[in-house]
Amino acid sequence: MAARTTSLPPRPIRRRSWWFGVVVALLLTAALFPVYPGVRPLREGSIVARPIHAPRDLSYESEVRTNAVRKQAADAVPEVVVLDTAVRDRQLADLERVLREVDRVRKDAALSDSAKESAIRAIPGTAISQASAAALAKLTQERWEGLISVELRAVLGRTLVGAVPAQEVDQAKTRAAGFFSPSLTETELAAARELLSPLIITTLKVDVPRTEAQRKQARENTPPVVVTFTRGQPVLDAGDLVDAAAIEALDRLGINDGALRWPVAAAAVVAAVVAGVATALVAAGVPSLVGARRRLLFALLLAAAVFAAKSAAPFLLPDDERRFLFLALPLCAAPVSVALFLDAGAGLLLTALLGALTIFASVAAPGATLGEARALEVAQFAAAITVGSLVAIGVVARSDRGPRIILAGLAAGAGSGVAAGALLLLDPDRRSEDVLWLVGGSVAGGLWTAVIAALAFALLGKMFGIVTRVQLMELGQLSHPLLRRLQDEAPGTFQHAMLVGNLAERAADRIGADALLVRVGAYYHDVGKLYSPAFFVENFGDDPSPHDRIDPMQSNRVIQQHVTQGIELARKEKLPEAVVRFIPEHHGTRLVSYFYRRAAEARPDISPDAFRYPGPRPQSRETALVMIADACEATVRSMSDRSTERIREVVERTIRERIEEGQFDECPISLRDLKVVAETYTATLNAVLHPRVEYPEPTRRELAARGAVPARPEAPRADLPQDVIVADLPVPARRAISEDDTH
Repeated sequence: MAARTTSLPPRPIRRRSWWFGVVVALLLTAALFPVYPGVRPLREGSIVARPIHAPRDLSYESEVRTNAVRKQAADAVPEVVVLDTAVRDRQLADLERVLREVDRVRKDAALSDSAKESAIRAIPGTAISQASAAALAKLTQERWEGLISVELRAVLGRTLVGAVPAQEVDQAKTRAAGFFSPSLTETELAAARELLSPLIITTLKVDVPRTEAQRKQARENTPPVVVTFTRGQPVLDAGDLVDAAAIEALDRLGINDGALRWPVAAAAVVAAVVAGVATALVAAGVPSLVGARRRLLFALLLAAAVFAAKSAAPFLLPDDERRFLFLALPLCAAPVSVALFLDAGAGLLLTALLGALTIFASVAAPGATLGEARALEVAQFAAAITVGSLVAIGVVARSDRGPRIILAGLAAGAGSGVAAGALLLLDPDRRSEDVLWLVGGSVAGGLWTAVIAALAFALLGKMFGIVTRVQLMELGQLSHPLLRRLQDEAPGTFQHAMLVGNLAERAADRIGADALLVRVGAYYHDVGKLYSPAFFVENFGDDPSPHDRIDPMQSNRVIQQHVTQGIELARKEKLPEAVVRFIPEHHGTRLVSYFYRRAAEARPDISPDAFRYPGPRPQSRETALVMIADACEATVRSMSDRSTERIREVVERTIRERIEEGQFDECPISLRDLKVVAETYTATLNAVLHPRVEYPEPTRRELAARGAVPARPEAPRADLPQDVIVADLPVPARRAISEDDTH
């Protein structure tokens, strides 16, 4: 295997697994991010929808409660007040201003009596009635200056001469009324009191430094408030109004969904660990996870299931009403879908990862596991998903005709219910009516699992271009209409396809390729020959070759059309693209060499490109295997010498030619794979096409036993064993060995 052996690309499974880990880590971090649809963050002023209990014992000094108690102690300290001697002088000066204004209005001759009354009432700092204003306007000048003004100055000065606390101002005003001269009339006394009342205020002021010092001392002497919670103790009851102290308690207990820093870090770490485990397992070799689309589908289904579990946990855990609604969640649909699209091994891997992540999502949910749910409920949740998925995968893995999705869904529900019921026996608070709710939740979950898995099966397969094993098994049934047509219209092609499928399937299994896809692809790789089966050698029979009557160029077109027409027919029959790819890739870009050489005999300058298949070259190991098997089977069947050495020579030459032509440059098949393929094809072809032993003619005794000739004694022949007498046998009785006569 010379020249171009180095052009074969290395197998990329291990070296290209890193991106899968990155994608899984990012998707899981997003799925586990501590933001929960439909869950409103607890903030001051929020109303608690359901009781929240302490997940652990805790004792701490409450900053919020301590500040509130210390503020209360400081507010209880009265203000320290002292006499303000300047108050009396300020108020007396204000009184002089009022008296001057009243005197000015009284002396204004241009004003009428009513105008004077209004002007007196409008003087700033006064609050007198209309009657009092009228009395002041009508007073004689002598009475005003000699009595009223003098009395007002004397009474105000006497009232404010001592300490007048703020709370005793009204009492001071009452006392001031008794200081006026008895000579004042009742009307004059009322007017004087109304003028004086606004001017009587407290004569004390707050000593701020001394007050603050005493209040500071009161705060310092108040000890901090210690809050203690025991595990299971109510922190907030349903309907409570959340205040600052409650927010502090939730933060200290670690169950406040508003504190995102540590939950985000935890989600990122868990996602990274799970991604690392998944990447390591894929790199170690999971055949069904080879290919970007398959890995992306696996990652998306895992993240979607984890997101659903995380989003539902705050509403379903703890199960205070014992309704077992978590059993109705169709989370098992993700492993079932993976098992349908990929295989049971990939489904089991997703089940293991999903079970672990469900526990984390339940524990991290706000107000759920850490807040109040018992560990038994978390175990029931995770066990229901894990056991239900395992049972459903077992059902799907045994399916060989049709998806049986409904049966798988019901199996998932039954497995989930049994797992949750087994753990329910450990609950001391279990009740007989729990069984009804448990069964109802399991049935609902099983039905929803079937519905969602069926939708995923119908939509995601086309979206990701992934053919499922169930589809392949259905296509591999010989009763498929297209294979029936091959049997009836092109029996030689059908037999060729069957043998190519057997050859390639065994080799695929040995090198770790998709053996089922290889077998099905081989079955359909020559369906284009249905348009003109008589032009292909395996269908000639005893008839002469039709190519003897037409030009090599016409023969070339007929031969090449089996590729283009095969693609058209396969897509018309809605075969998956993964199977359709076998039709053009099993010939790659090789020459139709027989007719090219015939044409070159007549026209040496003819271009070989006109006799070259359109391709593309094999893009996968599976199509490469069918390319090799197709050529080897046809060549070996046409040989008269089918010894082991001759078959090995043909197989190795076939592989070497395609390497030299670069047919494997675009697929990840290695030289080690090709060596295994050569050994496998040699052994298989030798077993299937080994030389037959030609049996001697039957003896007269055998024929007589069958009634073919009358029984009579006959002398034995010297050149034959004594029981072999064939001299008188009729020609029709002679026969060659049949398939049933092989050793």
